Order: sequence, then structure tokens, then C-alpha cells
Amino acid sequence: MPDTGERWVEEGYEWLEEKRSKGKYLGRHGDDATRFFRRCGEWVSVTPLKVREDDLWEILGHVRGRGASKTKLTYLRLLGSFLSWRGNWIVQESGITAHFPNRALNTPVITVEDRDRVLNAAQGLERIVTALYGVGRRRVEVIRARVEDFHLDRDPASYDVRQKGGRDSVTDAGMELTPSLLSELAWWLPLRAEWSSRATSDSGHLVCRWDGDRLVGVSYQYADRLLHSAEDRAGVRRWPGHSFRRGTATLLRERGADWEDVSGALLHSSPETTRQYVAPLVRRHRVAEALRLIEPARPGGKP
Repeated sequence: MPDTGERWVEEGYEWLEEKRSKGKYLGRHGDDATRFFRRCGEWVSVTPLKVREDDLWEILGHVRGRGASKTKLTYLRLLGSFLSWRGNWIVQESGITAHFPNRALNTPVITVEDRDRVLNAAQGLERIVTALYGVGRRRVEVIRARVEDFHLDRDPASYDVRQKGGRDSVTDAGMELTPSLLSELAWWLPLRAEWSSRATSDSGHLVCRWDGDRLVGVSYQYADRLLHSAEDRAGVRRWPGHSFRRGTATLLRERGADWEDVSGALLHSSPETTRQYVAPLVRRHRVAEALRLIEPARPGGKP
């Protein structure tokens, strides 16, 4: 029977093989993960299935480097994915991640009213960018999207997503297109095809720009400028792109979607991951709404 260290290595490679079969943890990210699991087998004396919260703290005691809190949270999430795959949900059940605040939790959650104003005010290519943000896509997924990923001729119409960690490859296929996103693609794809016919070369990116006589993908900064232009036109504050994803997640949950469905919309690895991500956002929003109830009444009976 393999010893403890060997179990971490063998099961780590099995986990990685399954993830890579789905287009995830390709290249360096997967190699780094298995190296980390190997070290875990040196730091604790139990197999992955028997890891408890004390063992997690022991592992974290060996994690060093700049931005240590964020680094530890990253490794905890990696352990959560690996250990839950093995059948051990200790990371999720212990709540240990709450001890390492993610700076991204400070990212605001766009209001429904502002989101709708931005979507309605967007023009031209802004409409494609904001529509993708409006269904919860990450900025990296917007940048990496290709024309070939969108299948308007299927029933139902669907699209493929290239998530972070996938080295620009499709990681999730067959996401159903919402009516609003389908409507935006219906006018954009023919126009983009006409552009492509005039270009000397075409990178194939859905969101693209002219570089001389070539069509190329856009940078994060370019996508941000498109978003901020739409926000300025809508007369709202400049919300960051990720605030749309957080707003989508919060809205889905508050309107009755269960954790599994919210997880599917966000393309998280598990509903438990979604719960950790979304529950604090929903709670924060509800507390803010509750506090408004104690505001003194204004003339005319309005709070």
C-alpha cells in the first residue's frame, strides 16, 4: 500500500488528469498544483481523505511569500477542489477560508438599475462587451471569446467559454445563450463577418479591433475603455467589469435560483464554491437593504 506521501502524489495526478480532460489546469497551472500536493504529503502525516482542519493550518504554516494571505487563500481553494474531488469537504465545511479575506471581496456589486442602464446605453462594440458581462462572464472570458465559439444555428443556441487556467482553449462547452445576448450577436456577427472579408488577416476574436488592415483581439485595457464609455453614456459610476459578474450572481440567488444553477451560470467547479463566493455578497446586500428600514421618515412619508 502506498505511504502517505505517495498517496498525495498519485491522487494529485489523478485529479489533474480529470481536470485536464475538461480543458482545465493545462500547462504550468496544473504542474504547480501537483508540486504543491507533493509538498503537502511532506508537511502532514495523513492521506488526503483524512485531512482535518488542524492539518490545513499545518499546511498553511509552510506557505510563504509576498501577499501571503491571498496566496494562502489561493492554495486553500486549490486544496478544496482536490480534497472534495477525493470525497473530503473539510475546506468548505470548516469555513477556514474566511480567515483569509480575498481582496476581490471589496469589488463592488453593481446594482440592477445601473446594470440595466449600462446595457441600454451601450453602442456598437460596447454592446457586445456589456452583454457578455451581463450574463456573468469574466473579463478574461470576454477577451478570449472567438467567433467560432458561438453557435446560433443550434437548438438551443449556445456558446463555448474559455476560462482562466485553460491556456486560451475552450474549457466549458454548450452554455445556452440568453435572449439578450443572442439579440446582440444577431447584428454583430454579420457585421464582423463583413469586416473579416476586408481584412488581410483575422485573429478570430469576437471582440476585436482594426490594427491597420488586420483584425486583432483587444487588451484588458481596451475592453475596460469600451465598458467605461457605455457607463459614462448611461450616467452611472464607473463600475469594474467584475462587478457585473458579482451582480449577476447576487441577482440569480435573490430571485430564487438554487446554488447548483448559480454555479452553472458562473461556471464554478462546484455549488459549494459558489456558496462561498456568493453568500457573503447576498448577505451584504440584504444588510444594506435592512439598514435603510431604520432611516427616519422624510416629509411626505418617504424614508
